[in-house]
Amino acid sequence: MIRLGLNPIIFVICDEGYTIERLIHGMNEGFNDIQPWHFKELVNVFGAKEGEPRTYQVKTKEQTNKLFDDKEFNSATNLQFVELYMPKQDTPRALMLIAVTSARINAKQ
Repeated sequence: MIRLGLNPIIFVICDEGYTIERLIHGMNEGFNDIQPWHFKELVNVFGAKEGEPRTYQVKTKEQTNKLFDDKEFNSATNLQFVELYMPKQDTPRALMLIAVTSARINAKQ
């Protein structure tokens, strides 16, 4: 994308580890914790020119709304990379049900 001069908006969801595995094997199991990364710096690693991409770090609903209302963000004239932080245990209901079922099946084996 960088090499071709494309201007996507890339979202990386940061949730402090493996949520689905937490639901199946235990919310506080240490093996589900991962080292925090600085994902927004990846655009530089892949060769983006200094100042060309726009990077954002969003940690609250208010920050998300502010970003989505920002005219510069919506114009998408450059590659944009957003680190979107989610609470550690934030899980859609359907995923929660699947994980609970998987945990029950694993417990029987």
